Amino acid sequence: MAIARTGVYVDDYLEYANTLPAELQRLLNTIRELDERSQSMMNQTRQQTKYCLGLASQSSKKGNNSNYINNNNNNNNSNNYNYSNYNNSNGNEEDDAAFEKMRKDIEVNQDNALSLCTEKVLLAQQAYDLQIHQMRKVAEILRSHSEILCITNAANEQYLA
Repeated sequence: MAIARTGVYVDDYLEYANTLPAELQRLLNTIRELDERSQSMMNQTRQQTKYCLGLASQSSKKGNNSNYINNNNNNNNSNNYNYSNYNNSNGNEEDDAAFEKMRKDIEVNQDNALSLCTEKVLLAQQAYDLQIHQMRKVAEILRSHSEILCITNAANEQYLA
């Protein structure tokens, strides 16, 4: 009877263990994709913030913003962010509107990056929980096998005595 019960435990464990690596791989791949997206958003936000600070300093000097915008676009081609939407050098009201639009864009990017980072943490917690559950299951199986071995060993000693 103990041997039959052992077979069930081993079969259950093997079935569960076979699906674990695929599930962990899926979670880790998703975390990696989310990380790449969040890093891209944070880089974009960083560049937007630098631009916004430059726009504010240009406005305070009452100079023409177009030189800064053109230089900024030439230096940051890797981001492919179009700052021409914010090229408003026709007056203070337009500068304020451009600054406000940029600020809103930065806030949206920060919220999106935070959301992705939160999702990464939740997925990492799922992966951790999956591993902990797996280790507990292995410990349970080992305990049950240990008990079976003790019973079998005791039965063998009685048989031999």
